[in-house]
Amino acid sequence: MDTKLKNNKKISLLIAFLLITIAVVIFCAQYPVFKKNVEKYKVNILQAEGFLTNVYRGNAVLYRELAERVAGESVRYRDLYLDIEEKLVDSDTSYYSFGETWSEEAGEVMDSMMEYWEDIVLDPEGIVWAADYCMVDHATGVSISNTGKAIDKLGTNEAEEELKNLYPYYIKLSFNDAGFLEHVSVRGENSEELLKAVQNTIGRSRFLSNSFWEQSHFGREGEDMYFLYEGQTMKASTTVYNAPRNCTVCYAFSRQQMENLIANDSGRSWYYYYYYSGVEGSLIELCCLLAIFAFVLPLWKRYTLHKAKLVQIPMELAIVVILMELTVGDSWLPSLVSGVNEGRLAQMVSGSLGWLGLASYQINRIASVIAWCINLAVVYLAFGLWFYLVTSLGQVWELGIRGYLRERSLILRYTRRIWGFSKRKVRTLGEELLHVDLGEKANKTVFKLVAVNFIILGVICAMWLFGWVALVIYSIVLYIVLKKYVQKIQKQYHKLLEATESIAEGNLQTKFDKDWGVFESYKDELVKIQSGFSRAVEEEVKSQKMKTELITNVSHDLKTPLTAITTYIELLKEEDLTREQQKEYLAVLEKKALRLKTLIEDLFEVSKASSGNVTLNLQEVDIGNLMRQVYLEYEDKVEDADLIFRFRMPDEKIVLKLDSQKTYRIFENLYTNIIKYAMPHTRVYVNLEQAEKEIMIELKNMSRVELNIPAESLTERFVRGDSSRNTEGSGLGLAIARSFVELQRGEMKVDIDGDLFKVTIRWKLV
Repeated sequence: MDTKLKNNKKISLLIAFLLITIAVVIFCAQYPVFKKNVEKYKVNILQAEGFLTNVYRGNAVLYRELAERVAGESVRYRDLYLDIEEKLVDSDTSYYSFGETWSEEAGEVMDSMMEYWEDIVLDPEGIVWAADYCMVDHATGVSISNTGKAIDKLGTNEAEEELKNLYPYYIKLSFNDAGFLEHVSVRGENSEELLKAVQNTIGRSRFLSNSFWEQSHFGREGEDMYFLYEGQTMKASTTVYNAPRNCTVCYAFSRQQMENLIANDSGRSWYYYYYYSGVEGSLIELCCLLAIFAFVLPLWKRYTLHKAKLVQIPMELAIVVILMELTVGDSWLPSLVSGVNEGRLAQMVSGSLGWLGLASYQINRIASVIAWCINLAVVYLAFGLWFYLVTSLGQVWELGIRGYLRERSLILRYTRRIWGFSKRKVRTLGEELLHVDLGEKANKTVFKLVAVNFIILGVICAMWLFGWVALVIYSIVLYIVLKKYVQKIQKQYHKLLEATESIAEGNLQTKFDKDWGVFESYKDELVKIQSGFSRAVEEEVKSQKMKTELITNVSHDLKTPLTAITTYIELLKEEDLTREQQKEYLAVLEKKALRLKTLIEDLFEVSKASSGNVTLNLQEVDIGNLMRQVYLEYEDKVEDADLIFRFRMPDEKIVLKLDSQKTYRIFENLYTNIIKYAMPHTRVYVNLEQAEKEIMIELKNMSRVELNIPAESLTERFVRGDSSRNTEGSGLGLAIARSFVELQRGEMKVDIDGDLFKVTIRWKLV
């Protein structure tokens, strides 16, 4: 593995570890804050909204028991809390229609709702069992109570000192004839706050009324109800009483009852205490921050954690585990925090350390350390797993949404497979059953269709007694109709054949102006075929022209050095040559022979490249270093040509899978071309840039001669920048370079802007 990639991997792991560690430290540092918040919940439980709501429900339930004691008979909740006035109205409009009167409908809703409240209040852990209570009717003095003590005297001067000392906490409520809270007397750790809470939750509450209208599903509070009953329109006005009337109720807690209530609530509610103490909020905030980093970091090029094989997990698995961690973590993390803060985890650990034989205080210290280590390990695991899962989703930046779904979605992958398999099976079955050869006679085709239809209808008709006679008649009629239809299709089919035969004979101007019926869509396809044939003919003509020019150019370029060689051989045959003349002629012969050799080698090279008959030895190549290396080989020639090369390349190494020898030849040809044709005293710019998915190389120079040919022609074989062909060269340099670039899955493009000559090469990053 490349050193740079290894370093990037180490940096990525270090960043992930630091982010997770920061999240763990921030979360664990808040444990004292969580504990402080929990203490507030524990202290305020007896004046919490949930507790006072149960007191409100207890009033409503106990009031019926008091009413039954006063009346000496059974009383329904509807009789206590509903006041409905119904009367006939002269109107044909009815908004609601019941099978019974509105009072009966509303009464059933009220009774059902209050029976549910009974279950809550009379539960072994409800208000009736948790406290001593007493409710007294003002008119008759009748009372109900679960204790023999005179708790109705609490809050008055008549209460004995012993009674006051017995109940450090109580709530006493007096309601008038209209159900309004007339007097409140309370005692508790903070009586002023308790009094405000009672007045807000019980005195001003419309909880019973709101609950009734929500469950009735009809109308709104204060709205008149119109309904039909026995053919007549009636209007009902409804009043819901939110509290008992003309009575006093008192709930008193001894110290033991308070401790039992708090203990029972603590046993059930450690999770809720810590859940609402800030654990949930801190967990969500830290998870969101980690998710942002894990999802955005893949945009940084040096960050590679999302590319690791272990992170390439299915999208559905990542999402399911993320949801599971959110759900499970939301429940067990508050329990973990409470276990550490309240010492329960340390107690569990200390119970298993008795075998050490140490003093109890030493065991407790060790247990506390182990408990914190367990806590850190679990929190690290939770945040680490979260970061890992979100990192796996970060691959969407590299693959794109479509690519990510295609490669990482199990549902999409298997759905496509199942869909493709089903389509193939249905298509195969359809082809077997409905295959129609329009070239053969209609009888066979029609008979096949009727036979299939006969089988289908036979199955259907088997369910009826006289279906077979109708089936025979239907089949005969269907045969006649289908025969005419198939014959019509065959006529249209012959029109299609005539058109295709005309094109096949070379008539590329065939007109398609007839109606082809079911084959109408083939018109567009035949037009495309005509266009394709026309383009193919044009390409062939162009190819033949190029071959002619190629032969002419090859003949010229090979003939020139060959003629020179022949001439100088004749000169060498002369007897009166001096030694200096012989050396001069031999030097020219050597030069022309090398020139001829170079032409032939280049010709073979470009022929092999064009045919693809080249073996590539792919290896990791530092492309920037290779470009500089080729330049150094030609530095002397660059100075002789009086050119200045300016390189602009990234500091970091760019590695590609290429054939180093062929790539060397690419830049050798390009530099040679620049040296040969660039204007002296000018600069040559060589730029190497790395984009997200590819690298781009640009070479730009000013041409010495006027470029009077199309840019795309410069990469053709035996084409030079000077059309007069007076310069040295084979005209194969750019052609060879382009062929070697394309063989290595790259792209080379030549652009001309006035006298500016530019070559652009692109290779995709693997």
